[in-house]
Parts: sequence; structure tokens; C-alpha cells
Amino acid sequence: MKIQLNEKAAIYFNEKVKEFLYELKPDTTKNRDQAKVESSASHVFVSDHFTDKNIINISSVGYVDNLSGKQVARYFLVDKTPIGLDQEFYADFVKFAESLHRKKEINKLLSLEFIIDCTFEWFENRYKGLLHEDIDLVEFLLQKAEKAIKRTKISIPISFLSIEKPFEIGNITFEYFRTEFFDRYINYTKSKAQKSDSFNLDNFKIFERNFRKKYQGAVFSSISLEAEQRKCVETARSETEKALMVLRFFSPSTFLPQIPCYFGIMGQTDIPKNHVFIFENEIPLIREEIEEMRMHIWSISHREFEKLRKLGIEIPSDLIIKQNPSEFETLILNSMSLFGRSLTSDNYQDKIVYSLVSIETLLLQNQSEPIQSNVGLRLSFLTESKSEKRKDVKDLINRAYKTRSSYIHHGKIGENWEILEKLQHLIWTAIRNALISKDRFKTQNDFLDYIENLILT
Repeated sequence: MKIQLNEKAAIYFNEKVKEFLYELKPDTTKNRDQAKVESSASHVFVSDHFTDKNIINISSVGYVDNLSGKQVARYFLVDKTPIGLDQEFYADFVKFAESLHRKKEINKLLSLEFIIDCTFEWFENRYKGLLHEDIDLVEFLLQKAEKAIKRTKISIPISFLSIEKPFEIGNITFEYFRTEFFDRYINYTKSKAQKSDSFNLDNFKIFERNFRKKYQGAVFSSISLEAEQRKCVETARSETEKALMVLRFFSPSTFLPQIPCYFGIMGQTDIPKNHVFIFENEIPLIREEIEEMRMHIWSISHREFEKLRKLGIEIPSDLIIKQNPSEFETLILNSMSLFGRSLTSDNYQDKIVYSLVSIETLLLQNQSEPIQSNVGLRLSFLTESKSEKRKDVKDLINRAYKTRSSYIHHGKIGENWEILEKLQHLIWTAIRNALISKDRFKTQNDFLDYIENLILT
């Protein structure tokens, strides 16, 4: 797939990048010899792995800020001498790359990292005289992009979720791979590994056992995309998070807040564990125990997913892939996202805070409004039709805000799971009602005007 960049934009970026071409210089950072100090870090096992780069070919070194984790300087090697952009100019270069990446023609197909890597390869080739001066950056980048952009399926493993049959949420298909898939992968990997002189069958069996234990039987979020590989992964993760947000909204944690919503992208969610060394003599007893005894895996049978359909899961599923959602639809998704933070937290106070913030996002027009009274009143009319029930809603909201205030302003930590259970169910009902009526309103003002008319009639 070819990228067509506006000619005027191409001229601008080609001229702008020359400013950095003139700033390429040897690394002058002085090496500081530090005395070796014995510490736990001295005994950390480090394992490296290397990936093939068949599109971009650069010999890159640089410096990373340990506090922020961001790269602050970058160089390529010329006769073992680092040449590149130091800390004075690298930050401005990244801003340049980000401005190029913001072009719609670019960011829908290429990652920011791809642009930075390509530009440094262009720097290196120009510096070494390997590239004709007529080949400007944009032309070089688009040539590289044309080779890199491919149709790719990305599958991301999901922890603590089990399904009976594949299903779709938004652009994501939740599925699992059968045993035959893992057999093929292991056989392929083994055949490649056996070509190495260092192949060890016992070590390979350990790898196979760990690999199968980690991924075989896991649920994957899958999507097929046409873009550069890192952009495909970036998009897949974004689409997966949207789909998980919808799935969490209909999970058991919504109605049973005592059960944290653990499922999520593998590596980003975990169950609390206890690790302890118990010494009765020189050789300790080592225990590693899962602290969580409650249900932590959500198993979705085909029958249960059909129930989710009846509850309306397809409405937000369609909404998260809508190209141009209205202001009101965007507001609903923001409210759902905040509500999801309540579900994933295992802390009672955090659940209260995020639950109330999620409904404030939906029902409050601005910061100058009285929060507690307006939320309680509007929520009561949005969720209940009988006056007695509406009074109960307002009372519940008052109690919830009192709990939040005690925690935020006075540091008092108390738990009343009955309040939280009713609150989450109430807010879920309100957001779901907003979802069902999303086509009736374009803006939050329209939505709140409708509720005000209910109150006044």
C-alpha cells in the first residue's frame, strides 16, 4: 500500500529535517568510571533477545533517561564512533517526528518508532555518502513504508478469561487456538533450533512446557490490519482495550463488587500473591501462594454470551467502532471507561471514587453545578419511575458521597459493600439507559434537558 503525502507537506518536512542533518556530530559524553558497589543488582540475571530488522537497517546506540524511561540522545556508528543527535537536539528531533506522524496519511499506517528509525537510517546513509542527495527524507520514508505495510493478523493473549466459542466485540474477535496450532509452532521452532550447534533437547523441553502452560488454552483478542507491523500492534492493543472496556461493563464485577475484574491483556493484570521465605534453619521453606480465593477467571459460555446480547452488549460494541461518534456518544464511552476503573480496582475506596466520577461525567454539565444534589436527582429520574424508588436513589447517593468525602478529605477508611453493590448496579443501569437512547440525543445538553423535563413534569 502506498502513502500519498500532500506535496506542500512533503516540501516542508524535507526542508525541516535538514536542520537536524547539519547537527549530526560525534558523541562527546564522557565515560565516568564508577567504583563497583556490592548490591542486589549485582546478582540480577539479564537475558537479551534480538529481532531481525529486514526493512530498516541501522546500527543505533544512545542514552535513555532512567527517571522517565525516554531516549534523550541517539547515534549511529561510523568506524566505531557514535555520530548523531545529542541531548540538545534530540528532543526537538522527536517533536519533528511527532509532527510528521500526526499527518493522517502517515499515522493510520506507520508507528512513530518506524518514522524515527527510518529518519536515522536516512541520516546515516546521507552522512556516509551512501544515499544520493536527490533522495529526500519523505521519498526515502515512503519507499520503506511501501515494503513494510502488510496485511497482518495480531493476536494478544488475555489473562483470566475463558470462553466456549469465539465472539466479536467491536473490531476484536475473542478466540482461542487449538492444540494443533501449538503443535505446529513447537515442531517448527524445534526444527529451526536443531540447526544450531548449541541445541539442547532438555532445555527445549523446558521451553515447550513453559510456552504451552502460558499460552495453550488462553483466550486471544485477534484483529487483521494492513499497516506497518508496529502500527498493527499499536492499533490491536488500542482496539483490544476498547473491547475489554465493553466486556467489563457486562461482567459479574458490575453486580458483585467484592469480585475484582481481573481479566485483561496478559502482563498488565495479575492476582495478588504471597511470597515468603520461612527460616527454621539455614535452608528456608519457600512459599508462593495465590492470595485471592474469590472467583478470578470469568468463564463465558455460549449460553451466557447470548444473555449478554439480550442485555445489549452489541450497542457499545458497535459504538466503539463508529467513525464519527456524536458528542453524547463520546460522553457515554468516557463514562463507561471510568466505570471500568472501578471494576478493575480491588480497593473499596477506589471503587467508590471511580463509580461516582463515572456518573458525574455523564450527568454533570460543568464544575459550577452542585454535585451531590444534581447527581442524585438526575440519576433517580434516569433510573426509576416511582417516587419511592427515586427517594431511595437520592438517599443512596448521599451515603456514597459521605463515604467518599470521609476517605478523600479525612482519610477515614471504611467499607460498606452493600452501598457499593447498589451504587454500581444503579450506575450501570444509568449508563445502559443512556446507551439504549444514544440515537435520541446529539449532545449532553440535549440529554440533560430531557431529564430536566422529566423532573418538572
